[in-house]
Amino acid sequence: MKTAYLSQWEIQQMAEADLTSYEFSCCWKRAFQEAAEFAADELGVKATKAQAATAVRIAQTGWEGIRMSVQQIVYTA
Repeated sequence: MKTAYLSQWEIQQMAEADLTSYEFSCCWKRAFQEAAEFAADELGVKATKAQAATAVRIAQTGWEGIRMSVQQIVYTA
């Protein structure tokens, strides 16, 4: 399988898969693997390490936002 340029939208899709993976596994290393698997299965390309790492970083940012949101609700309730 060949590596290919991935659009911002495709990397965002990988990040969403990463976030779901992290919700179940609580392991960012597993989320990195999930990004590569998502690219292969859903996009038909081999993600580069940089593409997978970018998707994980986006997912980590999203996770931090979720965490902060929940924390605010818990502490203000």
